[in-house]
Amino acid sequence: MQKKLAIGIVIVLIILTGLVISSQFLFKIPENPEGTVGNTAGNLNNSGLFREDGDTVFFSNPYDNDRLYSMNLDGSNKKLLLDVPVEYINSAGDYLYFYQKDSDENVVFGLSGNMHGIYRLKKEGEQSPECLDRTLSGIVVLIDNAVYYQHYDNTEGMTLYRTMTDDTKKEELSSEIINPACVIDGNIYYPDTENSFYLSVFNTESLESVPVVSERVYNPVYEGGYIYYMNVPENYSLYRYSVSEGTDEQLTADRVDTFNVLGSYIFYQKNDAQDPALIRINTDGSNPEIVAKGNYTNINMTSYYTYFQGFGSTVPLYQTPTSGGIDVTEFSSE
Repeated sequence: MQKKLAIGIVIVLIILTGLVISSQFLFKIPENPEGTVGNTAGNLNNSGLFREDGDTVFFSNPYDNDRLYSMNLDGSNKKLLLDVPVEYINSAGDYLYFYQKDSDENVVFGLSGNMHGIYRLKKEGEQSPECLDRTLSGIVVLIDNAVYYQHYDNTEGMTLYRTMTDDTKKEELSSEIINPACVIDGNIYYPDTENSFYLSVFNTESLESVPVVSERVYNPVYEGGYIYYMNVPENYSLYRYSVSEGTDEQLTADRVDTFNVLGSYIFYQKNDAQDPALIRINTDGSNPEIVAKGNYTNINMTSYYTYFQGFGSTVPLYQTPTSGGIDVTEFSSE
């Protein structure tokens, strides 16, 4: 009798072990290719409201309380993916990674109260999201198989954190205020707030920071071999730094509030008390064109459209073709 019981226990243990292994295999998060970055630095510096991924755009819909949607590149086939407000959207492989903002509503995921934090979700939006860190956060970026983000708490303030995409490890990397948006070869280029905003690089393996050049920068963006930035001592005018040649050049003398870069174009908000405007120029600073007069913010770019909002408001959301002729229209919520 005891022998039969022992054999039964062994069989049950074998079955349970098999189930655990199968479960781990089925729910394992596939690794991303080396060099993966979840969104452009330009978009992330503008709240990361849009993310182009192949022929799909994932976005925060201001006409539906900033909830997570998907659509085609041309804006057709809009689909609600998640019934919560999001920003800093990243994507790679089968998953989306984002920051869920506090909701004004009383129920989120069927639970009362706010559920802000870093989340992972299947791109189809068919399953419940997985919380990677229940925290207040600033900018979030996916690099390879880890999510880097500006973690905030009342004790330490804003620090740099990292959590793996499969939620196996979470750690504080630096007590500095580091903007992780600008990524080159897996490392983070950022303005060192503790060293006069000089452009520095944070090595994601050694976890050490070193200065790159003695330029005081704001919101750096890497695109096509250049780091584009707002030059702090030069009235926040737009410059670019050649990574290969180690030289920099001024692109416009305008004072810039915010900007974005993609492909051959830069969109920037000109700060001017008398004549503010959203401007488009080529990446070498040539051919300035007025996109819209007035004050705008949250410039997010895809290869098809560039999106922007009026300062201090979320709607209407405007769009214009990123390349070709400028044609500003209101984003269709349908």
